[in-house]
Amino acid sequence: MPEPILRIENVSKRYGKKEVLRGASLTVNKGDLKILIGPSGAGKSTLLQCINFLVRPDEGRIWLEEKEVHYAHKRDLYAYRQKVGMIFQDFNLFDHLTALENVRIGMVKVKGMAKAQAGERAVAELERVGLKEHTQKYPAQLSGGQKQRVSIARALAMDPKVMLLDEPTSALDPELIGEVLAVIRDLGENGMTMIMATHQIAFAGSLASEIIFMEDGRISERGTPEKILFQAENARTREFCAKIAEFYGEKR
Repeated sequence: MPEPILRIENVSKRYGKKEVLRGASLTVNKGDLKILIGPSGAGKSTLLQCINFLVRPDEGRIWLEEKEVHYAHKRDLYAYRQKVGMIFQDFNLFDHLTALENVRIGMVKVKGMAKAQAGERAVAELERVGLKEHTQKYPAQLSGGQKQRVSIARALAMDPKVMLLDEPTSALDPELIGEVLAVIRDLGENGMTMIMATHQIAFAGSLASEIIFMEDGRISERGTPEKILFQAENARTREFCAKIAEFYGEKR
């Protein structure tokens, strides 16, 4: 039986009169990789930010491991965010800290771990993402792909139940995208539960448990990679997938 780990029910968000997210619902089972696709402005980033309460939804409810998140209660929200990691497009590293210190800081400040113990864990997570030789480098000394891998290591060090990835390769040069996708692929193959917004159609098709097409703030179609990429019911879904595949030079 599938084991639900995260449930999102009818989440909506408005900015003034503009409704950027309209009644999004999603069930994520343990080990799933849900891929969000759709044009810019479709609501993908807003959905991820609402799931992590970086943006507070106007409506809707969220459960983690069948416990509803009462985000107005700071203690609940604090505990929840420790279990839901977030990877951003622009890395969000501290420029004045080394790679090791960027990974260690959350364990020390949030989890209350001793610096030595947190340092050992930070080294292990950096090694896990292929950065063993770069622990003492500052972000300015790292490539974009390396910086994104540091941010992934930082999230992993907090032992998340779920990871949210907001177009983690969109800020990278083409030759660096593969190294980040390789890390995400390895996480997926080892059972990490993830929701990821991306335009990497070939990657999505090879690894996703479900692809979700969003447009105008709504989830308009969802299904297996085979269905969404090759047999979508919605003409707009088919058009979008064809254009993205052509743009990235991917065969469909």
